[in-house]
Amino acid sequence: MMDDEWIALFEGALSEYADGASSNGRVRIPWPELSEAHPDLAESVLSDPETTLKVASNALGRVGPVRTTVRVYDLPDHRTYRVGKYGSSMLGNLIGVRGTVVDVNRVKPCAREAAFECHLCGTLTRVPQSGGDLIEPGQCQGCEQDSAMRLNLAQSEVIDYQRILLERANSSMDDPPVEIVHLWKDLCETLSPGDTVTVVGIYDILPNQEKAVLETYLDAVSINNSKQPATVDEMADWQVKKWTFETADELCTAGSDYDCSKREIVETVADEHGVAEGEITAALEDLDDQSVVSERRGGRIHITTSSPPTFEPAE
Repeated sequence: MMDDEWIALFEGALSEYADGASSNGRVRIPWPELSEAHPDLAESVLSDPETTLKVASNALGRVGPVRTTVRVYDLPDHRTYRVGKYGSSMLGNLIGVRGTVVDVNRVKPCAREAAFECHLCGTLTRVPQSGGDLIEPGQCQGCEQDSAMRLNLAQSEVIDYQRILLERANSSMDDPPVEIVHLWKDLCETLSPGDTVTVVGIYDILPNQEKAVLETYLDAVSINNSKQPATVDEMADWQVKKWTFETADELCTAGSDYDCSKREIVETVADEHGVAEGEITAALEDLDDQSVVSERRGGRIHITTSSPPTFEPAE
């Protein structure tokens, strides 16, 4: 059903993108235009990007160039963050992360989908890869034995891959947060150390984790080199903090012990202002560091200031 909806878009409201597909096999679509043309698909791109964008690419192949990658950029305000200002609720989602490139590895061939051949029966088992350690199948899909496997390079999907490191820009921290970013195909060799950009990608965890604190990365979908609006990226230091404090103050006033549930604050601000939960949690942590609020046991928040603080940035 979703496939038919994408085809209708590429033959209708988004036909200019299908008609103008570039020879290097990609189509870039601004998220606001997609949202205006089909709000449900636009939301699916944010919440289930891996599936939705794959369906979009397949659909575009039926009305335009074959094997065309669909890249979405210019995400809505509440999905654009500074490096590290997003939480676990964004795992598997499409987000925009703005920062400064501090490390760039050289481009290498990478098996995006690795084909493994069973030594016993010769069956090929294809396993999607994330750019980290090679993920092998648990057992052969043909003979269902735990036999030795060898990588069949000719049957694998091998493409250009580049790893970069994105650091929070203009941070006053001694050790600013960083995020690993995986670039693929035409996105490779587009960034250099010192570039400040917004990378749109799928927030995910690296495979084969050994610790409870999970290592994450951003699987890039597109790169915005244009100037970004004052969204969560710049709002986090005052606007989101202001909304969070005002909500906490209102809920605490209504509480019998002048406190309230941290979860209730997060859900209220998210519902009323469309801010991601991880950003609100970060704002609460900042307010706690400034002794404006304090967190008690059981996730209860208490206001610790007698006069409302000022959050607006200085002129």
